[in-house]
Amino acid sequence: MNDSIDMDRGQIKMIIEEGLDFITSHFEPKTVWPRPVFTSKTKQVLVYNREEALAIYKRAGLLDCRINAFPDYTGFGGMNRQAPNFIFIDLDLAHFGSREALDRALRKVLKNIDEKFRGAYPTVIWSGNGYHIYLPIRAFVLESESIFAEFEQPSKKFPGFAERFLTNNKSDPCHNLTFKSCLLRVPGTHNAKCVEKNNGRLDSTTEVKVTQKWNDNRPAINLILRDFRRYLIQERIDNNVAERKRSQFLSKVKKTDWYSDSTTRRTSWIEILLDTPIEDYRKEAIRQIIAPYLINIRKLPYDDAYTIAKNWLNNCSEIKPLDFDGDARIKYALKAAARVGYIHMGFRDLKSENAELYNHISEELRFENQNKK
Repeated sequence: MNDSIDMDRGQIKMIIEEGLDFITSHFEPKTVWPRPVFTSKTKQVLVYNREEALAIYKRAGLLDCRINAFPDYTGFGGMNRQAPNFIFIDLDLAHFGSREALDRALRKVLKNIDEKFRGAYPTVIWSGNGYHIYLPIRAFVLESESIFAEFEQPSKKFPGFAERFLTNNKSDPCHNLTFKSCLLRVPGTHNAKCVEKNNGRLDSTTEVKVTQKWNDNRPAINLILRDFRRYLIQERIDNNVAERKRSQFLSKVKKTDWYSDSTTRRTSWIEILLDTPIEDYRKEAIRQIIAPYLINIRKLPYDDAYTIAKNWLNNCSEIKPLDFDGDARIKYALKAAARVGYIHMGFRDLKSENAELYNHISEELRFENQNKK
């Protein structure tokens, strides 16, 4: 393996037709179509052939054109029938701070892949904002093996594990991989965020390019299955511990905090906060209060929780512009809340953390209670 790859000189330009053919060459021939494709205009749409996919991409102006690494029908009757036969790694430039640090991280990941998969040589894509690494592997449905049958949805969990494992947890923390979300950018198309920064112009700086081509070798999934099983065991232990702590916390906090009927799963002071745009403390409020409340108390689906948190931040930004990436902050906080299972900050803790916000919400609560009377 070459540790001194020049990422800029190695970029390979492709037109959209070549780019799509190159990406689909990574898939098993019999399962290429039908397959979901994505653009910023259409979201995910099931298409049945190459021509249909190209037509959708061109109608979208070649912006944010992707194709799912997995076919549409991955399950039947509640049972998974899809083998986790594709590894997708996302290294985001914003996460590393500089292009030099990003390139170093890429070389470390490629070296790790080379060692773990005994000479594997994946595709590397420049996305406009970082690197995507695509590696097809030989795999089977993990649920069909007795050593994995005791775990919940191991096949669906494998892509996310592989990304974190092969990057030593340096991959994009907001990248939550499942079969349905494993969307690959197509070379020859353009990154919409880069186009926006480029004053709406499509040029070489906004184009998705190939930096390294896969060598057609599909390594076996077995090479990292022992590590994956250890991960599943530890995840189960962590989930059990988190659930016990959550139960203990709720049994205490319900005696001292403002909770309404448990069947509604709503906390009055946080509901008021969600209707109250604030100038400061927005990042901490998302992480410590809003995300864990929406995920672990109200038990909302991820998309619903994201919409509520996003609307709140949008209202906050009208009072004072955000000085951080709101989307990334929300996604990271929601996923952390779901993964760890922690409960939001208590109302009395808020008093010591942010007295001004505490006083404001207290006034609103008193006003609300007076109106109820």
